[in-house]
Amino acid sequence: MHVDLARRAFPIAARPLLNLPAFGPQFSPEIDVHLFTSTGDADVRGPRIHRQVGRDFAARFENAIETVAQLGYDEVVAIGRDCPGLCAGDIERAFAALKSKKLVLGPDHRGGCYLIAFRSADRELLRDVRWKRNTDCAQLLERGGAAHVSLLPVKHDLDSWTDLQMFARTGDPLAHLARFVLSLIGPARTRVVQFVSIVSQKMRIRQQMPPPAFAA
Repeated sequence: MHVDLARRAFPIAARPLLNLPAFGPQFSPEIDVHLFTSTGDADVRGPRIHRQVGRDFAARFENAIETVAQLGYDEVVAIGRDCPGLCAGDIERAFAALKSKKLVLGPDHRGGCYLIAFRSADRELLRDVRWKRNTDCAQLLERGGAAHVSLLPVKHDLDSWTDLQMFARTGDPLAHLARFVLSLIGPARTRVVQFVSIVSQKMRIRQQMPPPAFAA
């Protein structure tokens, strides 16, 4: 978690905004959790932890997909940890939609995806995608075909202070926490941190961890 915060130049107070969804009693027991991480640490109970492999985001993500496919999982939902509005219900709905669709996509506010659900047999659809260009969702929608893709509601993900400011103006239940984080610094410092965040954002494009994969 501290690595994720540092890459975004976020203070420790922003930690709850990047927490993974709770995998408690409200989460279906039929769903196994696989967490891919560079540190080997887990912030949730019960996941199977894998060390991520690959020199860039695309390689790490594709290797994560291949890992769960080789473990025999038929349906996979992949998520990141930077969408504070993501909840267990979104994951449940994605699995349900996979019964009749090739892909289920959760579009973020910039054109990327906070959630991608697919069958292992269709994982080739995710190869050679131009990730982290804010065109992920459009590329996958075109590859899968509109009739075979289900779209979840658009949600905000948090890669920069600008994203945090936008999220703070939404009606999301966690928006008050974003406003609190922003209140910790003055307007002048906000401008400075935003400048630093541009550098952090470029670093994140090169080094970002792939989203954890949830397989059932």
